[in-house]
Amino acid sequence: MKLVITAIDSNYRTSDTDYSWTDPGEVLTVGTDSAFVGVESGRFTTRGRVADVALSRAEVRQKIITLLTRDGWYDPQREQQSAETRKRMAEVFGLARGLPVGTVLELQDCRPRPFTAPAPTAAS
Repeated sequence: MKLVITAIDSNYRTSDTDYSWTDPGEVLTVGTDSAFVGVESGRFTTRGRVADVALSRAEVRQKIITLLTRDGWYDPQREQQSAETRKRMAEVFGLARGLPVGTVLELQDCRPRPFTAPAPTAAS
């Protein structure tokens, strides 16, 4: 299935404000207005890449529940909190929808958009 994973490396780091504290190949979801968060590490990155990963929906769901329960404020056994799990599942699976494998993404106002590297500037 297609999901967004960590993509920052020397090819995608274009400014001093780009960062990646996630684990390589980690599945991502929206973390802030301008950063993804890894569903296993809970750490942030500015770039993601659409990839075909060998995970089932159940495995992704468990990763999301683990992320949400990590700090102890989320109890997956409580019915009203299952809505948060469904919301995050839709988010994780929706980020890559309609995009070809290999597309690099960034977030702007919590919305994914294809990343376009700035054109090199001519030396004066």
